[in-house]
Amino acid sequence: MRIVHIVLPGASEYEKKSQRIDAQVLGRDHEVVLAAALRDVPSADAAQIYGPSPALPLHSIPVIATAVPRRRFGFRRPAVILVSPVKRDGFEYLPEAVEELWFDPAVPPPAAGGGVRRTIGSFLRPSIVPFVEQTVVRLNRTREDIEWLLLDHPPTPAEMDSFAAWVDPAEEEDDFDGFVAEALVAGITGIASRTPINAHRLEKGRTGFLVPLHDANELSHAILAALFKTEVAQQRIEAARQTVSKFRPRQRIRVLAHMLEIL
Repeated sequence: MRIVHIVLPGASEYEKKSQRIDAQVLGRDHEVVLAAALRDVPSADAAQIYGPSPALPLHSIPVIATAVPRRRFGFRRPAVILVSPVKRDGFEYLPEAVEELWFDPAVPPPAAGGGVRRTIGSFLRPSIVPFVEQTVVRLNRTREDIEWLLLDHPPTPAEMDSFAAWVDPAEEEDDFDGFVAEALVAGITGIASRTPINAHRLEKGRTGFLVPLHDANELSHAILAALFKTEVAQQRIEAARQTVSKFRPRQRIRVLAHMLEIL
């Protein structure tokens, strides 16, 4: 099967990550072509489109998309499957995956709590900055030894390994860009806003700390618990180790391959 992948301008980091995983694993059995638009590919059996509100192709090639496509009037609508890593009306569930390099057993998980200085990390998006600033003010009332690094790029396994905890202070329920799954696979304590995807990633709080959206007080309490109540944090890390196989690429590709077969 020849599959064309299109990553639209405005695609999230989650969608870009998913495309990399899909291309790598599907490429073992199929021809996967990365293109800026369908017109750049002479022919294909199916298309996967990553990004916001794609325009449907002018021809009838079937499509798997991560957002509701814009309609083209006057053209026959191709077969479309909408996919999401959370349960949503009108969407098929397609599991989140973490790239295989994160499962490398040669990288040992760090001990809970980190070193003397407590360093936590997050993936920077403009939407989280005010919430982070509010939380830092609250942390500074009781602690002076917490450093919070905001990465302007997706974390690498080595970078993740340097943190005592990883925080996703997402402000929107459809923000999937927190890289909490990567933290769990790396053996790092995860702390996250209670969005639908984070509730799934953290098994409703069993494998990490979940806090209400927009609640800086609760987020600061969770960070302090993760860093200084090591037994509580370690219990969640151990629970996460039992569940991180759900993020293996093969789990996602099994579902995706079935979708491609029925298109």
